[in-house]
Amino acid sequence: MTLFSLAKKNIKLNTKHYLLYFYPMVFSMVIYFTFVSLQYNKQINESATALGKVEPAFLAASVVLLLFSAIFIWYSNDFFIRKRKKEVALYSLFGMRKKQVAQLLFYENFIMGIVALGIGMGIGIFLSKLFTMLLIKLMGFSVIANFEVSAIAIVQTLVVFIVIIIVTSIHNYRMIYRYSLLDLLKAEKQGEKQLKVSKIAAITALIALLVGYSILLQPSDSAIYKEFGFKAVLFSLLMILIGTFLFIRSVFAVFLERIMKVKGLYLKGTNLISVSHLRFRMKGNMLILSMIALLSTVTLFVLGAIWAVQQNITAVAEDNYPLSLMYTSENKEIDEKIARFIHDSKQHEIIFSDRIEYLQVEGDLSETGRWPDQFPVILLSEKDYQQLAEKLGNDHVGVEKNQAIVFSDGNLNQHNDPYTGKMVTIEDHRFTISKYVDKPVLNQGYYSFPMVINNEDYAQLKEQTIAKEMQVYKVKNEKSMESVMKEIEEIVFQDSNVDRSSMIFSSFFQEYQKGVETYGLLIFIGGFLGIVFLLATGSMLHYKQLTEATMDQGRYDVLRKIGMNRKQIQATIAKQLLPVFLLPMVIAIPNSSFLIVALARFTEMNMLLPFISIIILYLAIYLIYYFITLRKYYSIVERT
Repeated sequence: MTLFSLAKKNIKLNTKHYLLYFYPMVFSMVIYFTFVSLQYNKQINESATALGKVEPAFLAASVVLLLFSAIFIWYSNDFFIRKRKKEVALYSLFGMRKKQVAQLLFYENFIMGIVALGIGMGIGIFLSKLFTMLLIKLMGFSVIANFEVSAIAIVQTLVVFIVIIIVTSIHNYRMIYRYSLLDLLKAEKQGEKQLKVSKIAAITALIALLVGYSILLQPSDSAIYKEFGFKAVLFSLLMILIGTFLFIRSVFAVFLERIMKVKGLYLKGTNLISVSHLRFRMKGNMLILSMIALLSTVTLFVLGAIWAVQQNITAVAEDNYPLSLMYTSENKEIDEKIARFIHDSKQHEIIFSDRIEYLQVEGDLSETGRWPDQFPVILLSEKDYQQLAEKLGNDHVGVEKNQAIVFSDGNLNQHNDPYTGKMVTIEDHRFTISKYVDKPVLNQGYYSFPMVINNEDYAQLKEQTIAKEMQVYKVKNEKSMESVMKEIEEIVFQDSNVDRSSMIFSSFFQEYQKGVETYGLLIFIGGFLGIVFLLATGSMLHYKQLTEATMDQGRYDVLRKIGMNRKQIQATIAKQLLPVFLLPMVIAIPNSSFLIVALARFTEMNMLLPFISIIILYLAIYLIYYFITLRKYYSIVERT
């Protein structure tokens, strides 16, 4: 019998044991192939006209998935091989040379990898339409998802995972030469050192977390942000990172020590056994628990923030795009045609329409610190501004000579005033910005900086340039103007000789649709990656505990012999597993909560309900992992 035949026979006869490694490989291949298929999906790329190409977003996410899949498969393979060290030692005892054992492990890993790749890509092809439908729904496309298989996605997935399979197979091959026969036989009996207690480290962890949280909760106009800006945010994140690691490393150890001093609690029931087990096993879990805590912090924050912004997309669009339509009026016949077209659409009753005169000039914005030195400026007179502000229900604001009013420029924190007191130079006139208005009267999104100046100043500048007129509309049901807006845009630009760069054309629907597509894409990518991170980290924790279960079989056999019944053993296992699964969440939820609170205060959005929903979902999945691990852990220790 050849070694290759023996490898196939081993897999066939021990399928149940090999599935522990097989499942993670299939899972990694399914998610990667599905994601890459979406990256090259023609229907999605053609539909996302408002965003342009979406491939770069998928490319960046697929790189993250690739790295994570490689780490996940490597970890699963390492777990699988460590479980088989005793088996490998027996091969040597039966007369197989190290080279033959190494080749056997190489063949086994390669066979499982190729089979997993075939199954994973098959499942991925089956799921690709489902995920395409989900993405189309999230991005608000009015198209029916087609079944599409990308040849590029197939080739890319094959190349990536064949490389990963070969690398892990070589790793298994070399493992035989790194350990002696005695090391392999005693692999399961190697103990772990007790977790050391450091009260100084525990206090440092709490201080670091408090410093990070307090900086995040500072108002945006506080002295620390004015002096240090984004560096303060980075410093707070560094403090949270350090605090998280030290919390996992030391605070829990102090907590266990305190429990041991409370004799009534420590000696009650099976608590003594559970606490002792945790003190000796937690040191080996520190790194993975810290990773899970940090990844969970990022995942909870990103998912909560993206979902919250998506829920507030209408409010954001209405704040930045108060007009249903605004365009430079070049032809009265076109204006009349558009007016009739909107009127005849029936569904979009005109709330108001107006014509606003404006000047399009070059200005020196260097002193604002937010725009290039020379930048196009849209000037409105005080009279036209107040006329439009009244129709939109905004407050009236007066403007003195040689002064100017500016609007929110689309920044997330609209109430932060970055302009008052700054100077803007236009031609030979210098204007001091006297007022920042957080509710604009013109739509954002065109390549110009809007300003309102005194009527007298406006008249003087009007003599030096050509005034233009802008037609504006506010209509009902503006979120359902897709077909109407396409027709209007064709009418406005029907003359092929029109210089589009000198014209303004902006609509609420186009920007709203762009927001829906953007945040729909972010929710899909963020949600996909978040669920993958959750499942993968949960699986890593699951495998780690099952490894410990295998090592603890003899220990629980002794406990049964001295009189512990089945119910007591189950209670002991449940108590020692629960802290392992809860500890990352105990620190990740506060971390992500403070990050969400800081972002909500900055953007003035209601993020509470979306964030709570994400936390509940996250905890539910982790709870499922806990019960699955508990069941398998007990089944392993029962086999002694």
